[in-house]
Amino acid sequence: MAGFRPLGRALIAAMLASLAACARAPHPAPPRAESCLAALRAAGLGVEPWDAPTAGACRVEAPVRLARTRLALSRPLETSCALASAWLRYEEELGRLARRVTGRELVAIEHAGSHACRPMTGNAGRASLHARALALDVVAFRLSDGSRIAVEEHWRDRGPAGRFLRAAAELACRHFAMVLTPDSDRWHRDHFHFDLGPFSRCDA
Repeated sequence: MAGFRPLGRALIAAMLASLAACARAPHPAPPRAESCLAALRAAGLGVEPWDAPTAGACRVEAPVRLARTRLALSRPLETSCALASAWLRYEEELGRLARRVTGRELVAIEHAGSHACRPMTGNAGRASLHARALALDVVAFRLSDGSRIAVEEHWRDRGPAGRFLRAAAELACRHFAMVLTPDSDRWHRDHFHFDLGPFSRCDA
């Protein structure tokens, strides 16, 4: 956690006001790079550049690289500023959810990446939102007692781990246009897929 200042209510409100349209609109417009990046830096996040495509079907608007957020990340997150902002708003509530359901602090996220220049899974004729870093795949969550809650292993668990995963997916539907889970199809049996639209679906 060194070097990170928790986001205050005023900053969260400002981010919501300036960036919510990018994350929630049916056909989201790319965020203005300057305002989006400024909001992340104001939160005390170490925002680094990365060599994202700037043209073509896999271009990334306002690319950001985060070594960590409030939580430790299994690897640096290379994504768009719009997706990073939506994730931060979600993460703010996710920590409280983990405490309420599991009685432990959420300390880390395992993800399978955001940007991948490829077609949509199951529909090769359409570009995936991963191609523009407008999606993120989450594999597991780690708690302060060292336990690991994995989507593949615990989605149908009837104990606290399963309850947390199902509640986390339901919460994600408030922050992302598309939330896919192991209930969606065989391609998502081991992770959550979150994206910013334009299509909406909540498989919590």
